[in-house]
Amino acid sequence: MALFLGIGLSTILGIGPMTLYAVLLTFFDRYEKEPPLLLFSVFMWGMIVSAGSALILNTLFGLSLFVATGSEGIASIGSAVLSAPLVEETVKGLAVFAVFVYFYQEFDSILDGIIYGSLVGFGFAAAENVNYIFFYGFTEAGFEGLLGVALIRVIVIAFLHAMLTSFTGIGFAVARLNKGLIRFIAPVLGFGTAVFLHAFHNLLSSLGVTLICLLGSLLDWAGFAGMFIFILYLVYREGQIMRRHLREEIDLGHLSAQQYQVACSITGQMAARLSALFGGRWGRSSNFYDLCGELAFKKYELARVGPEPGTQAIIDRLRGQLTMLSPGV
Repeated sequence: MALFLGIGLSTILGIGPMTLYAVLLTFFDRYEKEPPLLLFSVFMWGMIVSAGSALILNTLFGLSLFVATGSEGIASIGSAVLSAPLVEETVKGLAVFAVFVYFYQEFDSILDGIIYGSLVGFGFAAAENVNYIFFYGFTEAGFEGLLGVALIRVIVIAFLHAMLTSFTGIGFAVARLNKGLIRFIAPVLGFGTAVFLHAFHNLLSSLGVTLICLLGSLLDWAGFAGMFIFILYLVYREGQIMRRHLREEIDLGHLSAQQYQVACSITGQMAARLSALFGGRWGRSSNFYDLCGELAFKKYELARVGPEPGTQAIIDRLRGQLTMLSPGV
């Protein structure tokens, strides 16, 4: 009975908080929202594909290192510092790369890159948490060990994998929104930053010195705070993009001045959507303001990288849809 309870608690405590963090993160994507199915798929890739393949590859590397050196310590530290950062950031980054290649029309901003990278990171952490909480917590020290490891995994380093892979996402987002050599350099720099920071974190954790581990935790939280502040800045910047690229839609007759003001305001949109919900127009209103975001960021892409196949056609289609929905909003 205790075994099944341990498995159940490990699963709930491992997956539940990461899912909640992932959902909360998407709330920052206020202006040009990503498709829910794509967000869910990225999260599941992290939890199943990335975590599963990383477990196999890291285990094989550790066994190979142990056979070569005969030392468990070298095998453990080598896996943590060499194998884990490269393998895990690669298998997580592949999800971001897949979105970049196959759903490039959804890659509209730096914030998008952070969201896709973070969601695959949260998914990966969810699966890894279950493994750590059960095997390193419950099986070694019972329910007290389970709760202790869970505290570390879902609070102390809860945002680690999300933050690391967000650098890969930033790299691809910069590539998407620029021309020339930077399109090739940015993803490499983003991925390289993720691998380096991952290795540095694991090195500090592997030394087994309490003071160094505390220093590592402080550095982790400094990084988390910095990324959060950067996200807030990006949300503000996206509001500026909305105001800049939707202004001409008033003159073109696709938006009224009031609709423009609402579309460019987070609180304005929330109020309008809530009012529409009680007025029986939630679907129409939500669709309208989602289209405003898509139109603004398609025009932003056009200004950044110039004409691409299909971009102008998408802009024309969005304008037509806005014109049809506008009278009822």
